[in-house]
Amino acid sequence: MRQVFENLGRALRSEWLSFANVVKFTTFLVHSQDIEGFMTVRKELFPKLYPSGQYPPNTLLVVDRLVGEHFLIEIEGIAVVL
Repeated sequence: MRQVFENLGRALRSEWLSFANVVKFTTFLVHSQDIEGFMTVRKELFPKLYPSGQYPPNTLLVVDRLVGEHFLIEIEGIAVVL
């Protein structure tokens, strides 16, 4: 998850945006037992990414599999230019 958010941050910065521009996340996990770990990392990362405490909504889905069997998490972020 940390790597996914690092990648998202890079993608945002490449367009001169930041996490402040993200209005919604959709998270896909392959294993329901990873929800607790997801929430733990979220509690670690989000206060740094959103110091105001205003987090965008996040839909969390558990799916059978992602495009590659070795992928365990996918996060989609929708960003807008303010």
